[in-house]
Amino acid sequence: MHLEHTAEDRILVLHLPADLDLTGRAAAALHVQRLLLAHRPVRVRLHLAAGPATGASLSVLARIRRLCEGLSIPLDLSDQPWKARPHPSYERPVHRHR
Repeated sequence: MHLEHTAEDRILVLHLPADLDLTGRAAAALHVQRLLLAHRPVRVRLHLAAGPATGASLSVLARIRRLCEGLSIPLDLSDQPWKARPHPSYERPVHRHR
């Protein structure tokens, strides 16, 4: 199981593979739970891999949704290509000195 993630400015960004199997499902769900508790994000952005998702991947998606709801953390879903950084609308503005 390979679950990529990054955290920046209290936004946790995850990439969920579409081809998880049953063994990977349990590991992914536990990994996400640990990330949520460790980072205490104010928002989670989940990138879904392109292609048909397995039942195990959909199960992890449902688990992430329940975890976020239980912790009152907004969850954004994206089918855009994975980038190891938060969506530009979540980034702090850059101030340039003249």
